Amino acid sequence: MLKNLFNQKINIIEKSMEPSLLNGSSIKMRKIIFFYKPKRFDIVHFKNNKKNLIKRVVGLSNETIQVKKGILIINGKRISENYISRNHIFDFPEIVIGKGELFVMGDSRKISIDSRKFGPVKTKNILSFYRF
Repeated sequence: MLKNLFNQKINIIEKSMEPSLLNGSSIKMRKIIFFYKPKRFDIVHFKNNKKNLIKRVVGLSNETIQVKKGILIINGKRISENYISRNHIFDFPEIVIGKGELFVMGDSRKISIDSRKFGPVKTKNILSFYRF
């Protein structure tokens, strides 16, 4: 009974998190009851413009983030991302993530619509998360 109070099953209905989460699969995520202390690489479920999305946290509040030739750089340091394929090389200009915000991206970077498009996500908009 308590398990259902704190967890929820989320059905994956898009390809932006492949290969980690396959379209048509599901994942059990922990509901945000009181507060959420984000960690890099958490998978989060959130609302964006009335649409529910699932993405991976790659940047945290007050960090500087950029992507050069497909390589994620946080505060000037290269970050290893072993969960994505390197078949999509792109650049994203340096930005500073605001207080109470997260930078999220899908694992399938070529097709994902994420913070590169709609900007950082407010931490208060996170509904549930999965942490490895």
